[in-house]
Amino acid sequence: MERNVNAPETFSGSESLEHPSKETKAEGVRRFKANPDFLLREVAGETVLVPIGEAGVFENSVISLNETCSFLWKFFQEPRSQEEAIAEARKEYSDPEGEMEQGIKDFIREYLRYGLLREEKQ
Repeated sequence: MERNVNAPETFSGSESLEHPSKETKAEGVRRFKANPDFLLREVAGETVLVPIGEAGVFENSVISLNETCSFLWKFFQEPRSQEEAIAEARKEYSDPEGEMEQGIKDFIREYLRYGLLREEKQ
């Protein structure tokens, strides 16, 4: 069974994270990390996440990732903030329509929702 939880290829979207993206140092910066219960693999020219261990709704599934989701998955192998992800993606991709920031926020929100990303405790 294959589940598609891709962020759109162009980083488009209209919803935002529940928490503000700009925190003060006193509040701390939210950091996210890829759930180690999912392994990134290349299968027949396609990038997929394969669940191992506790996979919840993705038990017996393979999750297909587009290029930008694959980039972000690799980026979040270490605890990183939303702002760091946006800055790194801007180095890698052009964003002529200014949709990248919202797309990354959507990726984080959706991957947190499905347990693919975890918020790291500080």
